[in-house]
Amino acid sequence: MGTSGSKPGSKPERERLRHQLLAGGGSPARIAAEMAGRWQFNPRQAWRYTHGLSQTAVAARCNDLLGDGRAPMTGKRISEYEAWPQRGIRPTVHVLALLARVYGTVPRALLGEDELPLLPESERLVLDQLAPAGEDHAAPPPPEPGRLSAAAVRAAAHTSGAHAELAEVTEVGAITLEQLDHDVVELARTSILTQPAEIFGELVRVRDRVFQLLRRRAHPAQQSHLYLLAGQTCGLLANASMELGCYGAAAEQSRAAWVYAEIIGHNGLKAWLRGTQALIAFWSGNPREAAQLANAGREYLRHGTGFVRLCNIESRAWAHLGDLRATQKVIGMGHLAREHVTEPDELHDLVGGEFGFDEARQSFCNAGAWVQVGKPVLAIEAAERALRLYASDAERNRRYGGEASTRLEMTDGYLATRELDAAGVVLDPVISTSATAGVAHLATRLSDICATLDTPLYRNSREAKELAERIRAHPALTTG
Repeated sequence: MGTSGSKPGSKPERERLRHQLLAGGGSPARIAAEMAGRWQFNPRQAWRYTHGLSQTAVAARCNDLLGDGRAPMTGKRISEYEAWPQRGIRPTVHVLALLARVYGTVPRALLGEDELPLLPESERLVLDQLAPAGEDHAAPPPPEPGRLSAAAVRAAAHTSGAHAELAEVTEVGAITLEQLDHDVVELARTSILTQPAEIFGELVRVRDRVFQLLRRRAHPAQQSHLYLLAGQTCGLLANASMELGCYGAAAEQSRAAWVYAEIIGHNGLKAWLRGTQALIAFWSGNPREAAQLANAGREYLRHGTGFVRLCNIESRAWAHLGDLRATQKVIGMGHLAREHVTEPDELHDLVGGEFGFDEARQSFCNAGAWVQVGKPVLAIEAAERALRLYASDAERNRRYGGEASTRLEMTDGYLATRELDAAGVVLDPVISTSATAGVAHLATRLSDICATLDTPLYRNSREAKELAERIRAHPALTTG
């Protein structure tokens, strides 16, 4: 069969034989046996040649099955397994099982009869258990009724041990999870201090790292930990997408985060996500859906910071719908929950940041709700309280755009009470600098204030016209 000048079993010869047998309906086992018998290849070589694969290609397929981005299997390692027992490295049962998956056979088929005795007895017994009945590898005869051989008992024990050995292996380290926890906490806290565009890329990087680890072998507790991190990062991406005005993307991110929270049954994350979904609905122009979502969130958290957040989101929605009674009710529930001391919630209180909801934020939401339902005096009082709290907080705890957003609500309150001068004074720090241009929804809110200044109430006021002109000159309204 050899071609002049070529080595027996060369690639052209192997490929010719492989195609001939395939054309005749030969099975992979038949092709491997023919190659081994004709050119004295060992079974591992014969099975690789049966599939026409290089050692590098086999290594790549092994790594795909392992789901390990570190690529622990290499073409050189496959070469060492094939060179054994004359040289190289003896393949373990685990390696044989992996190669068998690549080649579509059973682990026992990858060892020659002269190689099998070189394995420890425990591994030989495991291989016997892994070999199914069939034309290539017959199963051992069943024991007589009422009798059980000692070998079968030992084989069962060795199979359990081998499986436990694989089960205890994890490809997710404690230090890796600790680092990811740190990254998520830092991102959650940084999210309230910077514009979303500045940290969006880092959020995606950390999320993708979590996704990569979820494809690896991990213990159940580690898997749950990774699902929590996936839910948190997708949740933060939902919030960032919303602030960037991409409401469809925000909703999709929130639904992905909900899946992870549902898998691990994390009620704190579920409550936060319902609140975030309510905010997405609110800013998308669906206040009734927002109220329903925020209300539904209280099913998962009935006290503490998370409950306060849901009440205040719901109050903004009811206020937009003009329901004074519902607005008053949920605002009151929020204050009562704030006053009632409870155990800190891991997500809302210990991680905090974007997952938190401090008293300044609560007062800001109260101001927005009160002005919407025609209670401008209460709105001004709430806004004043929010500004005092923002001024007293350490710089690292101050929400980006929090003061500017509060001043917008206070401006609406003063305009509703016809205090134009006070409105101008309150609004001046917002419109006198371009630094506020990145505040979420700033353009919409400034446009609303201009619309108020254009109403008959202020139409004949020179001061109102001048204030409107200053507002319209702000970069938030002149760009984009």
